Amino acid sequence: MALNHLNACPTLVSGLSGDCSCDKEVGHYLKLAKISFSLFMLEFLGGLFSGSMALVSDALHVLMDGTENMISVFVSRLSKKGNEQRVRMIGAKISAYFLFCIAGGIIYEGWSRLFDPHPVKWYMIIIAIIGLVINIYQRVIHQKAHAEHRNVTHFWQDMHLLSDIATSVAVIMGGVIMLVAGGWYWIDGMLSMGIGALIMIFTGARILEIKLHSHYHHDHEHKHEEGECRHRH
Repeated sequence: MALNHLNACPTLVSGLSGDCSCDKEVGHYLKLAKISFSLFMLEFLGGLFSGSMALVSDALHVLMDGTENMISVFVSRLSKKGNEQRVRMIGAKISAYFLFCIAGGIIYEGWSRLFDPHPVKWYMIIIAIIGLVINIYQRVIHQKAHAEHRNVTHFWQDMHLLSDIATSVAVIMGGVIMLVAGGWYWIDGMLSMGIGALIMIFTGARILEIKLHSHYHHDHEHKHEEGECRHRH
């Protein structure tokens, strides 16, 4: 896993800007963002018309994917100017805290639906299946990233896509149970809370990783500076 653009960029070896694959990284995240925003619209509207809060929750989760991909595009462009690790950490923090707020709203609404369940239409299952297929497709695309771009941004985006796949499977299973059992609409609220909790756990782990990663790099840079001072003396 490459630490940053400056450690891996082939431009530094050849001296030709055309050798830099970082534009491909930007294109990679832009493509994923377009897919995520399209899936968000499908699941969000599908959730509203079918009455499924779980599907709406999954849509908001997907929206965060799209937002994170756009942040990744922004970070990738800035990182070309140097100090990539710091830029990537800032981008990851913005995305993580944003996700944390969204998760809180999802849990609150899911809790309300748990005690005041609403009827859910059967076709939410079809929409959730389409969402699962698209999420799997996104991860296949994501795995094709260049080796020099498999950094902290790539890692967490991959984890996010895996969580999307897991939530899609959960929504499908919940939809099937509601369809077969008939009237068990409280499951929809429970699924919403589960999705919100998953996002919070994922985001909490990410925030912790960011802090530990930043602390490690700070100590590493400090030791490097001390070593240079000793060498001069």
